[in-house]
Amino acid sequence: MSQLLFAALLLWPCRAGAQVFSPKEVKFLVDKTEGAEARSQVFYHYFKKDRDPGLAVPSWIDTTLDAMTRRAVWQDPEEGIINEAQLWQAPVSVLYEFFELTRKTFLPSDGGQLVAPGSLIRDYAENRIRFQMSLDRLYRAKLGSSLGGRGRSVLANFDLILKEMDSLIDALTSSDAARYKEAVLAIGVFTNSAYDILHHPPRGYAPPDKTDRKSALALAMILKLGGIVLIFSAFWFVGSLNEDRLTRYMEEYRVKAKQWARDYERQFVTIKINYLVGGPALLGVLLGLLTFDPIGFFLFAGFGLYCGLILPGWLLRNIRWRRGMKCEAQLMDAMILMSNGLKSGIDIVNCIEMVHRELQPPISEEFGLCIKNYQLGTTLERALEGVEERVQSRLLSYMIKAVVIQRSVGGNLTKIFDRIVENIREETKLTEKTATMTAQQRIQAIVVGLMPWVMFVIMFVFQPGPMRQFYFTPLGAFVLIFCTVWIAVGMKIINKLGDVQA
Repeated sequence: MSQLLFAALLLWPCRAGAQVFSPKEVKFLVDKTEGAEARSQVFYHYFKKDRDPGLAVPSWIDTTLDAMTRRAVWQDPEEGIINEAQLWQAPVSVLYEFFELTRKTFLPSDGGQLVAPGSLIRDYAENRIRFQMSLDRLYRAKLGSSLGGRGRSVLANFDLILKEMDSLIDALTSSDAARYKEAVLAIGVFTNSAYDILHHPPRGYAPPDKTDRKSALALAMILKLGGIVLIFSAFWFVGSLNEDRLTRYMEEYRVKAKQWARDYERQFVTIKINYLVGGPALLGVLLGLLTFDPIGFFLFAGFGLYCGLILPGWLLRNIRWRRGMKCEAQLMDAMILMSNGLKSGIDIVNCIEMVHRELQPPISEEFGLCIKNYQLGTTLERALEGVEERVQSRLLSYMIKAVVIQRSVGGNLTKIFDRIVENIREETKLTEKTATMTAQQRIQAIVVGLMPWVMFVIMFVFQPGPMRQFYFTPLGAFVLIFCTVWIAVGMKIINKLGDVQA
């Protein structure tokens, strides 16, 4: 500490007449009537019962002072029991000493001694410690509601004073005269602010005018609903101008819907295509209406329509892929069964029928449909090609091609089946190994894709107002679309990193 003090004394200039504060600033700090020092002294005397009768005191202090002096809120081993009024006097008495300490740096004409501020660093540090101790007592005594409801405001100013004291000591240790000056003046400002709080009524809560708020909300809702109606009208008007084009689009949609329905039936699934398309679109429209915002309606309705248009194709591909995976899982058993049948002298048609009878769906359904087509007059090769078209399975395609080639050019189908079974067994091991090694990438892709939307929903639940105000604006809609595109790109890249081709 002594070395720090010595360094500060060497670095801090102390020339004759080197006054840090201007005359106006000196008056602001230590004026006998309006200075911060005088106001800290008056603050202290407000809470004395034997104060000067000529001192003008706020009326609320006279009515509460007796109760404050009777209320014991702290007990100190050295000072004994301290009442509420004394606890408030402690920090302002320390502030008064602070300004007296600062006065020493003034010119003799201003009542000072022209002492270098750096030589007072130890005194300032001790003053700060005492102020912090008195402030801690106020907080630990829970006097925020004291002073007729003004306690928290006064404590807030005391907190700022403590921070400025820290800044002042840092300025002294770094020989920063400008920062020292700013800290002292700031302490004076906050001291005056704490004093002024005593002369004003405490801040209260004024409930908002519910009538005006309801009127504003009703007007805003009417305008938003009007915007939604205008959007509907605009689409209707554009549609009426392009009636021929819309008719053509609707006809193309009907053709595509019929094709989707046939494809679903070939997967042994019966589903209403209109429900798949209309469900998400209707849900998007309803969610958009619930936002009571034109941009929100446009976003939700557009997203719902987009989901409805892509859902049938996506679901069909997913069903085909899953059905293909299930068929591949049963394919080895089917080929072993067929190979054993061929070895026992049964022809390939009876072997396929045996698979239909002995195994479980979905492979039994596919082979059963193949047998039915064959019995109705379709060639076996064409019936097997139909299975290949319905089922998305590379291994099943190998088996079907082997049967077709064998029936065309001949060959030992039993050995071919045995070899395919061995290849399937080895490929299954390799697939399981690669799936284990790339599990992290697949999980990361799911997290990258879902986590932003999960957080989006959570923020909408807990902070709907700010989220709606941002995302239901043109800029917010652009940000949402931009983020959606790049989230999709990120998912695609991570999926590609984990996609191991055989």
